[in-house]
Amino acid sequence: MKIALSCRSILLEKSLRKFLDTHLVPDHEAELIVADHPVQTDKPVLRIGADHEADLNKPFSRSRLMIKLEEKLQAGRTKEAITHFAIEEESLDEKIARAAQRFAEELTEIIKEHYEKR
Repeated sequence: MKIALSCRSILLEKSLRKFLDTHLVPDHEAELIVADHPVQTDKPVLRIGADHEADLNKPFSRSRLMIKLEEKLQAGRTKEAITHFAIEEESLDEKIARAAQRFAEELTEIIKEHYEKR
């Protein structure tokens, strides 16, 4: 689990750093963002707060945090898998054409390597 933090509250950020120290990575490497304010990103965001829109309300325990993180990650992966499946659906003709193209490229590379050695 790779997590990045985006907190306005210094106290909350320090607590999260303690809870998640082995899971923290920079934003660009993260699978999930934990924030205490609305964040615009294409990655799943677990929002912590006292309002009704928050995914996790304060106060919380480490175990509750980990459960919510797993739930959010799983939901994000499920959504990603569904999107990927819809995009990757190819016809038989497209699969054959792609395989033939790869074969031709590999064969060309083998022939070039053979003649470059001479």
